[in-house]
Amino acid sequence: MSSLFAGEGRARRRARLDISPLIDIVFLLLIFFAVTTTFLEQAGMDLELPESGTAAATDTAPIVVELSSEGAMRLQGEQVTVEDLESRIAALSEAERERITVRADGSVDLNTWVAVIDALRRGGAAGIALPMIPVERGNAER
Repeated sequence: MSSLFAGEGRARRRARLDISPLIDIVFLLLIFFAVTTTFLEQAGMDLELPESGTAAATDTAPIVVELSSEGAMRLQGEQVTVEDLESRIAALSEAERERITVRADGSVDLNTWVAVIDALRRGGAAGIALPMIPVERGNAER
């Protein structure tokens, strides 16, 4: 019977779990994911949209045409000309041509606007959205 109680005379050792290696691994994983994560950034031009007192919020269409004040034009982030725009729009599916957004700088001249809208319509664009920055009614009368 003395063999059963042989361990009673010794001081009991408490089991300890060292968590510092676990914390190191968690921090390394955190750093790894922070460095390797890519944030989707919409490629595009730096535009100042025109202001409108009657503008309403809508969903952005999947196909975007951008016009800069310098005359540059992009379709889905790719540089195009007005002449190429019609054929590129015509090559899209009918569902994609149904909603196209034209984002333009506020200083784009009217001739460019008309040329782009005409090219989109000749290419078969059914719905063309023109996003603007809504302003308060009091600020619209400048």
